[in-house]
Amino acid sequence: MKKIVFMMITAITALVGSAQDRLYIEDFSIAPGETRTVSIMLNNETAYTAFQSDIYMPVGLTIEQEDGEYIFDLTNRKGRDHNIASQLQIDGAIRVMSYSPSIKAYSGNNGPLVTFQVSADNDFKGHATIWMKTILLITTAGVEIAFGDEECLVTIPNSALKGDVDDDGNVGIADVSLLIDYLLGSYFDIFNTENGDMDDDNNISIADVAILIDTLLRV
Repeated sequence: MKKIVFMMITAITALVGSAQDRLYIEDFSIAPGETRTVSIMLNNETAYTAFQSDIYMPVGLTIEQEDGEYIFDLTNRKGRDHNIASQLQIDGAIRVMSYSPSIKAYSGNNGPLVTFQVSADNDFKGHATIWMKTILLITTAGVEIAFGDEECLVTIPNSALKGDVDDDGNVGIADVSLLIDYLLGSYFDIFNTENGDMDDDNNISIADVAILIDTLLRV
């Protein structure tokens, strides 16, 4: 694997970034065994030419690779000579950086800046968090700005986990009890009615309880 040497532009470091500017990954849903495109978003009032961030992936989710290299692609917000590179760190983080040798600015003021593919294991349970840490953005004036950590919540689509009425990422006897109590008229702060409609007839009834129990007995 070719070793990537990270060289950041010499800059003046600011303690924090402006409240209006943000580099982050939007929350998303992914089904077990699925691969989907995810974006690193840049909302900015300031003109930036480079960024660096460490991405920490949770158990059950991986970033796609090719020939041992993580695949990150810049969107059409890049300048003519913007480059992007990534490298695995000792602590397990994936460091991503992009820069322009001619100090060109990224275009626009909001939207996707980088895309990459995320794959979920077949037994992925959802309710995981992707962290972006050590976020640095460099302005076209050569000022390096540090931003706080960002977290991205990753869940399973409702349709992928029928029976999970308590939205904990698992289907079990607790969901059966909750479904029965719901039918008896109890109220709950968290109750996923879509997941409780086991037969997709747009109505929750004792038939859904029977299907859920049968599903658990067949697991």
